Amino acid sequence: MKKLGFLLTLLLTLSLAGNAFAAEIICASTTSTENSGLFNHILPIFEKKTGIKVKVVARGTGAAIEMGKRGDADVAFVHAKEQELKAVEEGFFVKRSDVMYNDFVVIRSK
Repeated sequence: MKKLGFLLTLLLTLSLAGNAFAAEIICASTTSTENSGLFNHILPIFEKKTGIKVKVVARGTGAAIEMGKRGDADVAFVHAKEQELKAVEEGFFVKRSDVMYNDFVVIRSK
């Protein structure tokens, strides 16, 4: 629950930072995040809580970052830390936060 609250807060903070009182925000995301089902879980809660509709546009990481750089997205969920940090440093993005990570477990069967 703590992580869900963080994600909702992150979406709200980032959306309001550049798009105050928006009725809709655009989230550029990687296809893997879209396909994970995360947005299907958190966006109805976010939209109900804030009244802000979120349109997710799923692309490859590079394309999602470029959407953000052009100003065609209000929030970007991507996974290329070096590119993200560079975009923040160059002034294209306001803030970068870690949202999730993968743990890989190797299982050996007998």
